[in-house]
Amino acid sequence: MEYIKILDSNDLIKLDEYLSSYEVNEQVNGESLIYWAVFNNKLPVIKRLLELGADPVQRDSLDRSLLEIASYFGFHDVCKTLLENGAKIDEDCFRRAENGWDGFRQSEIIELLHEWQKGN
Repeated sequence: MEYIKILDSNDLIKLDEYLSSYEVNEQVNGESLIYWAVFNNKLPVIKRLLELGADPVQRDSLDRSLLEIASYFGFHDVCKTLLENGAKIDEDCFRRAENGWDGFRQSEIIELLHEWQKGN
């Protein structure tokens, strides 16, 4: 529960203190630390976890990638950061963006994914 409070506060100093006792790929409530940061759109925490070695291609307990989750919710900056750190685009990312949160098509995400595929 301590991590969730840190996540809510976006306090990177407290995050570093927390990580002095726990692994960067630790799980809380059945999911990884970076999963919770992605799910809650906490970009500063995501960036710090990636700097410290969090795995950008890990999957959650339902076998969804972090990029799929960010695509579904339309978290553009999170998607871009994950891609810059080695996340892989697959058809599920596009499908999630097409049928995004609350039935909304995440057009910016779809464009980002297409552009990233062309450039890499």
